[in-house]
Amino acid sequence: MLKHLFLSILLVNLFSGFAQRDYALSIVDSLCSPRYHGRGYVNEGDLKAAGFLVDEMKRLGVEAFPEQSYTQDYALSVNTFPHPISVALGGDTLEPGADYLVSPISGTAQGEFEVIELNSRSYFNTFNGNINFSKLDPSQTVFAFNFLDTLDKRFRQKMESLSYEVTRYFPSIYVTNEKQMYSVGRKQTNYPRISIDSAAYKTVDKAYISVTNKYIPSYYSRNVIGYIPGNKKKKYVVFTAHYDHLGRMGADTYFPGANDNASGVAMLLALAKYFKENPPKYSLVFCFFSGEEAGLLGSKYFVEHPYFQLKRVKMVINVDIMGGAGDGITVVNATKHKKQFDKMLKINDDWKLLPEIKKRGASANSDHHFFSEMGVPAFFIYSMGSVKNYHDIYDTAENTPLTNFDEVHDLLRRFVHKL
Repeated sequence: MLKHLFLSILLVNLFSGFAQRDYALSIVDSLCSPRYHGRGYVNEGDLKAAGFLVDEMKRLGVEAFPEQSYTQDYALSVNTFPHPISVALGGDTLEPGADYLVSPISGTAQGEFEVIELNSRSYFNTFNGNINFSKLDPSQTVFAFNFLDTLDKRFRQKMESLSYEVTRYFPSIYVTNEKQMYSVGRKQTNYPRISIDSAAYKTVDKAYISVTNKYIPSYYSRNVIGYIPGNKKKKYVVFTAHYDHLGRMGADTYFPGANDNASGVAMLLALAKYFKENPPKYSLVFCFFSGEEAGLLGSKYFVEHPYFQLKRVKMVINVDIMGGAGDGITVVNATKHKKQFDKMLKINDDWKLLPEIKKRGASANSDHHFFSEMGVPAFFIYSMGSVKNYHDIYDTAENTPLTNFDEVHDLLRRFVHKL
């Protein structure tokens, strides 16, 4: 009888574990779909994703925080590209996202331009290392910065900076052989800057550029906040994850953001699902922040306008990049909060969950930062493994297996119970 009972409990636990990952995969798949436009600021992708999160929390039975709503609005400035974009070198049209990226602070340029290529030879021999860009005709010229012919890193960095500065007067092209990563722009220049992968670049006389930006000085985004009351209602454990991503770069190209950070959002929702069925000792707050990619703006606003006294927070657990923990996880602020980190290590050792939990010191690299600045104990946890897609068009649901998702979930829920 006891043997059968043990087996039943084991099977229930195994099924529950697999169900968490299956549930999380469905969340990642939904958030990365085109209808959310990369969860950025074109077509209100962030607001549509926020609506999805509110509906999902209601479905799970997660409450709004007492005397508050599920959403917290705030304003930010942002530069966007809602219109079709096109770049062609000679007669070859390049593929956006794969062959090139438009700088997120780019302005507008339309038409065919004469290409003036700058490399180590032409920069010194033709221009004597000094170009007066302001005296040239911006309606006819694009400068192509192609300094892959030099190994001088400082000089290349100087030319990279110049490729941004020149956009006051001209469109510019920057040729690179390094991984390109998109971001969110908070300001705009006069003309676009286009970084082109060296494999797609060729020397030509003419380039066709069609880039139109839309700068929004006051865009209203929103945080999404859920609540599960615990036995100690006025003491809180706060889970955070940013749900925003990079949005669209033109009408046809968007950045799905599966690993960064639909995976972290899925972890929070899976934890909310578990704790709704297994009430915690402390009340749990689930904060889904927007504006992280624009400079941690959503978390900053929340810390400045909290729903509760921050001194009542036992711990903040911020999760990001949960796409594959095959090699384990890294914990930022582990050296700052040694007692809590040692507790997490012991849980992992006792239950043999992850290959490694790596400790790291303080860093202002995610939404835990402003909590830490206010003296609130906070961990930032991200996965280590084979999933390397980041700020590119390849960060898709299909490329995000959520390896060891159940094990990380198990670790975090046990950690909360031990606080």
